[in-house]
Amino acid sequence: MSWNNESELNFIEIYQMEPVLWDPQHKFHRDKKCLHDAWIRINEQTGYTVPKLKKKRDSLMATYRSHLRKIKNSFKSGAGLDEVYKPVWFAFNLMNSFLEQLCECKITRNTESQVFLSFLLNILFISNIYQK
Repeated sequence: MSWNNESELNFIEIYQMEPVLWDPQHKFHRDKKCLHDAWIRINEQTGYTVPKLKKKRDSLMATYRSHLRKIKNSFKSGAGLDEVYKPVWFAFNLMNSFLEQLCECKITRNTESQVFLSFLLNILFISNIYQK
């Protein structure tokens, strides 16, 4: 089986339902058996092997972080609201819907620029929902 946009979105939706895998605050996030069980559940729903699923997760996360970096860098450059980078990657909004909260935790607390960046991410997410 090969990956395409539809299968990747399906994987992300299923992955989102397993916070033990992506939320470091989850009480079983460090429990290897719980992690393994979650990957097996995803395997059963998608048909992909666990190593292929983990590789796809790593690839998707790298792309997601790249787009977040572009947003942050475009904001730092002094761009106006309409000049801030707007991701067009097909999986960004879905991934951002549950991963944004994790990325905000790593950012310096409540500086004006970081609060504004969070605001911009929310605007991008909402505007992309209503464009469909």
